[in-house]
Amino acid sequence: MTYPRVLLVRLPCRKIYPIGPVYVAAALRRAAPLLPLRLLDLALIDPASRKKCLKEAIAGFRPDVVAFSWRDVQVFSPQDMDGAMRDAFTFFYDPSPFRKARAAVAGLLHICSYRSALSGNLSLIREARKTAPSALIAVGGPGIRIFEEPLRRRMPGRVHMIPDLEQFFPLLGVSAPEDLLEPMLDLEALERLFPQWTAYRAAEIGVQTKRGCPHNCLYCLYGFLEGRQVRRREPERVVKEIEAYHTRWGVKRFWFADSQLLSDGSDEHHLQEVLEGIAGRRLDLSWSGYMRINRLKPALARVMVKTGLRDIEIALNSGAQPVLDGLRMGFSVDEVMEGFRVLRSAGYTGKVKIDLSLNSPGETPDTLRETIDFVDRVAGIFGPGRVTPVIFFLAVQPHTGLEQKALEDGSLKRGYDPISVWPWDIRTLIYNPPPLGSMIGRCCSRAFRHPDGERGDAILANLGAALSDKGRQRW
Repeated sequence: MTYPRVLLVRLPCRKIYPIGPVYVAAALRRAAPLLPLRLLDLALIDPASRKKCLKEAIAGFRPDVVAFSWRDVQVFSPQDMDGAMRDAFTFFYDPSPFRKARAAVAGLLHICSYRSALSGNLSLIREARKTAPSALIAVGGPGIRIFEEPLRRRMPGRVHMIPDLEQFFPLLGVSAPEDLLEPMLDLEALERLFPQWTAYRAAEIGVQTKRGCPHNCLYCLYGFLEGRQVRRREPERVVKEIEAYHTRWGVKRFWFADSQLLSDGSDEHHLQEVLEGIAGRRLDLSWSGYMRINRLKPALARVMVKTGLRDIEIALNSGAQPVLDGLRMGFSVDEVMEGFRVLRSAGYTGKVKIDLSLNSPGETPDTLRETIDFVDRVAGIFGPGRVTPVIFFLAVQPHTGLEQKALEDGSLKRGYDPISVWPWDIRTLIYNPPPLGSMIGRCCSRAFRHPDGERGDAILANLGAALSDKGRQRW
């Protein structure tokens, strides 16, 4: 059988190990070991050279199929470390005319950058269509899964959009492997088809232990992206993959790319098997990931610490139970606090990041005070300087309950463009409604005056002052 020559292209994004395209390449090798395959990561290429690099890759490899992976589409971020968000809040809420004017200029640059990134990716797809006119051109990835409809209107003609990986194999005339979740990664083979792998030798490497999320959080996309059914990999295969990266590439830092570790009760045994496998091989490494800590048990916490847990990120959102219930988070404040105590008792000495979505539906001055108090209590458990509140604002995105809520209450119009670059649209898509929106915005803009400071801590300190009896009139 003659197989098509396939060039996988990861479209530009921030430099992060391309675990998605790597797993797709591994799945293709499983399905058709003799299929000629090459992986090109444009995130590693200077923007001015990307088009040239793509043309050279097509000319040198002569693919029958060029398949693009699009990771980031809605590139503005409602997190406090994102420059576009900081400048937007400064423009809308800072009282200083000078800072507003400077933020307006910066905002124009962000808009141009956003437009350039969006049009640049579409231009790369057009270039492939032009350079390889007889090749099949396909584009998939999480960006396509989420934003398929608005991107379809912008996509060049004769391009196949692949929101689900299962749809890719029939295009190649290849039967999909029985278990698409299991990549059965072969690093020696990967090195041959991915010559750029050396750029990630000293980087943090992503490894996925399972796929799917059973929860239905109001704002989250993971259930839509990966499905509600949790499918777990064989722990032994996960451990072998980590060991291969560690021994062959010398990788010492890993990120578990699951939507969340401990997403439900059945995850405890699975994660413990993975970590005990790492411990049994005595691998000198560290790891991190997102976790639901409300289910953490002492035995698992101990093996987490033993295997090199470096830092942990908890999507708490709020320290107030009514807000958590409104977000459909599925855990209690007390359960989370107990999880932190269990982790500390196991000897954990790393960093703790607590993600907090200010002004979520149901937020009140009292719930904000509860959140501030919760963070103080966690800091009391772990000690000074080890707990970082990461402040963000919910983004209204397609296929989420928050989008449906915004459409029902009229704050979002049907037919809206979720990838619009205009400030008034982006402001609508970042959830920070009245009556608390202006006060919270002013607290944020005041914190953003000190870019080298701990902005999460500074925002909460400003909120505490604003919510005090003396601060109400001032703020």
